[in-house]
Amino acid sequence: MPRKALTVLFVFLFAASALALAAAAPQKDPAGSAKDRTPQATHLQRGLASFDQGFYELLPKSRRAEAEAAFAVAVRELGLALEAEPDNREAHRTLGRIYTLKQDHLQAAAHYRRLTEIDPYDIDSYALAALALAEAGRFGESRIELERAKGRTADPRTLALLDGYLAKLAEAEKLAGAGR
Repeated sequence: MPRKALTVLFVFLFAASALALAAAAPQKDPAGSAKDRTPQATHLQRGLASFDQGFYELLPKSRRAEAEAAFAVAVRELGLALEAEPDNREAHRTLGRIYTLKQDHLQAAAHYRRLTEIDPYDIDSYALAALALAEAGRFGESRIELERAKGRTADPRTLALLDGYLAKLAEAEKLAGAGR
């Protein structure tokens, strides 16, 4: 077969396979999907965006009042997101962070504890709940969260970290008792 014929045959086979692949690919709705047509963000998206704005843009620039307003919007939107999806991890984790920033430690602990109910192997959430509870002066409850975390892992490094947290907690409890 002459070289020119081979080239033409190769181009033809390439074009045919490209057309076959294009025909097998899913076709897009020319009007766009329902998701694409939704002009508004979800409550979760608005809540996360408000948190990000407050935490990453406003707080670093010492614009505390504006950050507080952004956090208020985030709390409202994330609360609405949880009404629709009570087990949404992102919403609970972000609310825990917001309440920690606001030093509302019991509210923060409630969201971190909820995360441990949703995912009993989320060791970070146990530790964050324990920290929030310790900040609220609830050392016994804090210890329980750390012990629960220890029961959910066999990783030696994680267990050592949790033991270190328990030792620091005992120290903090002792200091708090001495200050009374």
